[in-house]
Amino acid sequence: MNILIKGGTILPMNREDGDRLYFTGSVGIVGERIVMVSDDKSQEERFLSEHSDATVIDARGKVVMPGLINTHTHVAMAILRGVADDMPLMEWLNDHIWPIEGRMAYKDVYDGSRLGMLEMLLGGTTTMVDMYPYNEAVAEAAESAGIRAVVSPCSMDFRMAHFEQDWRNIHNRFRNSRTVSMIMGPHAIYTLSEENLKRTIQLAEELDCMYHIHVSETQGEVDDCMKAHGMSPVEYLEKQGLFDRRVLAAHCVVMSDHDIEILARHGASVAHNPQSNMKLASGIAPVKKMIDAGVNVALGTDGASSNNDLDMWEEMRTASLLQKVSTGDPCAVPAYSALKMATVNGAKAIGREGELGVIAEGALADIILVDIEKPHMYPHTNLVSELVYSSNAADVETVIVNGQIVVEGRKCLTMDEKEVCGTAQHDIDLLISE
Repeated sequence: MNILIKGGTILPMNREDGDRLYFTGSVGIVGERIVMVSDDKSQEERFLSEHSDATVIDARGKVVMPGLINTHTHVAMAILRGVADDMPLMEWLNDHIWPIEGRMAYKDVYDGSRLGMLEMLLGGTTTMVDMYPYNEAVAEAAESAGIRAVVSPCSMDFRMAHFEQDWRNIHNRFRNSRTVSMIMGPHAIYTLSEENLKRTIQLAEELDCMYHIHVSETQGEVDDCMKAHGMSPVEYLEKQGLFDRRVLAAHCVVMSDHDIEILARHGASVAHNPQSNMKLASGIAPVKKMIDAGVNVALGTDGASSNNDLDMWEEMRTASLLQKVSTGDPCAVPAYSALKMATVNGAKAIGREGELGVIAEGALADIILVDIEKPHMYPHTNLVSELVYSSNAADVETVIVNGQIVVEGRKCLTMDEKEVCGTAQHDIDLLISE
């Protein structure tokens, strides 16, 4: 498909504060790539003359910006939304979530994934980084839904018997996918013995892939690691050699200055999940400190059973406001920095810097159109402020992933909304009754 988006306010996310952050112009897409970004009408006319078959999208009254990148979620947990609330992390996991997950089959994960992907696409999230059992079902659902997915097959002690073969199977099945890719997913130090963590690291070396892992999510996790190993989780993972490859560390709530220095020195990225951390009372991640130290901080929603939604607009706003109140600095994580966390920084975290998270010639065509002709977006005085502090998922009107229109007029073109929701309801009713 060739597409011309014209007349919109282009927010390319490849400019710095002080530059002209946005402008009125057009974007040309050929296949899966952006080939033209310009405020020059003659460029628009040239594109149409060369691609007379192009679908033309009138973007007047819309912001044209990169799709959002959710760097940490468990998408199939959308099916578990609301089944266990208002309790600490380990009680929530051990007594409620893991027992139900133990009864979930491939179909439940597939159906739950579709529900979460539908929610994300309608809210402008075009890329997700996932970690879950039955990861092949997640990847299959992603290809069907038309969302870009980075799938992390999850290694835990009780799953290691078949983990390596399962990882190779899913890698082989989706190795030629244009939108699904694989990275290694060691769950956490509290679910992996030292031996199995080393096995996971060896497999990542063999398959030449990065890591996605939960790190220092709670004070209890840090205290247990100090008792067992005499060091923090970050120090322990560095000793094991995990940081010798690219790492996407989820949460990083309880961090010492030395932990932050380790992340910065190794070029690790952090997936910050403010709303999940707040709901589970895990704490407030020192995001401002990490950014100041040079750590790349991106955003995630975590799963919908600990959030309880997959709305990246809420995460942007919460990330900014939470750092302001926790540091006492109203300048901490300003609006444009929050937008970067959800776009540019997310792309960097998964090794796709310059390809995703920006609107630029040569980048992949993952683009969203946000309707700003609404009362809560008026008056138009500061577009970046409006997007971060005022907008919500329902303002997203059009979504393009890999050059394909997947949401148009707030209707998902790849899934039947009523069927997806009804199937998920049927599945969870059965799981809870067992």
